[in-house]
Amino acid sequence: MASKLGCFRPVLFGCLGIVVILLIGLGIAALFAWRGVDKARVEDRDLLAATEVTAVAGDAADDTPAAPPGRVILDLAQGEFTIHRGTAGEGVRVKARFNQEAYELTDDLEILPDSTWVYRVRYRRTMPALQAILQSLFGGGGESRVDVYLPPDVPIALEVQVQRGGGEVDLGGMWLTDGQIDVSKGGFSLQISEPLVEPLDRLVITGKMGGLDVSGVGNASPRTFDVNWRMGGANIDLGGGWLRDCDVSLAVNMGGMSVTVPRDVILEDAASAESQLQAPPRETSAPVLRLRKTFKRGEIDVIRR
Repeated sequence: MASKLGCFRPVLFGCLGIVVILLIGLGIAALFAWRGVDKARVEDRDLLAATEVTAVAGDAADDTPAAPPGRVILDLAQGEFTIHRGTAGEGVRVKARFNQEAYELTDDLEILPDSTWVYRVRYRRTMPALQAILQSLFGGGGESRVDVYLPPDVPIALEVQVQRGGGEVDLGGMWLTDGQIDVSKGGFSLQISEPLVEPLDRLVITGKMGGLDVSGVGNASPRTFDVNWRMGGANIDLGGGWLRDCDVSLAVNMGGMSVTVPRDVILEDAASAESQLQAPPRETSAPVLRLRKTFKRGEIDVIRR
């Protein structure tokens, strides 16, 4: 027995050494985090891309100001993020609250030669993850929140990237021309609570390692609606006031997806004859949702409600 223990003794001491090193490293990180509590500078930041983004003069035949279309690109990570309908005539507004020692917020507005514009917002943690977590535990400015307000009177193509954070978005009443959303390692909730100013051309949602909840897609009436979700669960509600037909493509890999389809639309799903039997008669003018499902190591449940 002694000889057997002797053989394992180097391994045991090696494992013990690794544990000791990890504990020392954790202690040093905790010490830096504790010392950094007093240095935390929690800031309220208010950014406004207003002058160039708001309405410009129309042509000679129409003196009514016309809003130049633009693109808003939001690259957000490690925080809590929300998108709201803003105030007409104000432009794009960003309000944030964060610790300057741990996070960084930047923005950039580019006006193109044809008067269209691109507004980029980037938010990132600059402090090592472990130190930021420990500092928040010590009460050192752990709040990390960004609120974005989009004007309802400006046509906007929206791109959203959320990493390692939570996103909550309500696009109801906005004027969107295109929507692309990508989520990684976080939860995301998208609601379209009321019809958009004009039907959306395309809405694409991709993501992995997190949860997704989408409701009111019909209020956007997109021409195409694509969702590709991996390693997580998703709830998709296609309800709302549909104004036209839509090609719906849903894909899930290593997860589950629940899809709710309203009864006042025609569902064309080759994989389910039952869903078509429950649809309104084709003689009606009800919008047609052409559904295509792809799933691997998971499932997609379609519910008529």
